[in-house]
Amino acid sequence: MRLREFLFGSALMSIALVTTKASAPTDPSEYCRPDFGDGAARIVETRTSVSLPSAPSPLISQDKVLGSAYYDTVSILSSDNPCSDFFGGPTSVEIFNELVSKIRKDALSVGIAMRMSGVTTNVHDAKTKRNFRIFDKVSLNSNGPFYRKRVAPWEPSVPRVGPFEPNTQEARVLILLHELGHVMKGSDGHWLLPDDGKDEGLSRANSYKIEDVCEGELKSLSKVITTKDLGKYKGPDQQSVPTTSGRTQP
Repeated sequence: MRLREFLFGSALMSIALVTTKASAPTDPSEYCRPDFGDGAARIVETRTSVSLPSAPSPLISQDKVLGSAYYDTVSILSSDNPCSDFFGGPTSVEIFNELVSKIRKDALSVGIAMRMSGVTTNVHDAKTKRNFRIFDKVSLNSNGPFYRKRVAPWEPSVPRVGPFEPNTQEARVLILLHELGHVMKGSDGHWLLPDDGKDEGLSRANSYKIEDVCEGELKSLSKVITTKDLGKYKGPDQQSVPTTSGRTQP
């Protein structure tokens, strides 16, 4: 028995863990972009079973604005619609939860909505056949269009998010879906949205691409969403998130 346990432990220890130095942050003046760069760090490891917490982040229950946007986004991804189809259907909720679990609020330049930076982990989920990446740091800007809009002439201008005014329900969900597009791969092996951290025009084009695909769902956000519509995604204290298993990180 001791020999078997020793061999099993040795096999686990043989899993490679490879890291490199993270790339430099994006220019703070850039609009709604994740912080990408050539030679970005990667973690390569094997993960056979990961249990997500019932609430992906404590901010979901602590921050009503983020919490509302989170459940709006989950309701879209977990339903049968063109927007959900673009992200691969309801299984994308698990990936979205991993993204949200990394979110922290930071005070950044007013033109930034979210910034993803640092070491990334590339994941292959054998169960769903999905490939995605998770950034070590995901910053949600408390000074940006997710939370703020210009209310006085002397205040700095806050950019729109795609076609939507800042600090609106539609803008917040579009911001979250935009970032999700950067961490998920499509069936062609490419990221659903190309990296746009150093290209303002491409960043805006990516937002408009999500808006075009998800137009119907974004425009219907003003409708009341009941717990019946959310199904098992009822609330921060009641939510049951599926357990992910069979994942390897290439």
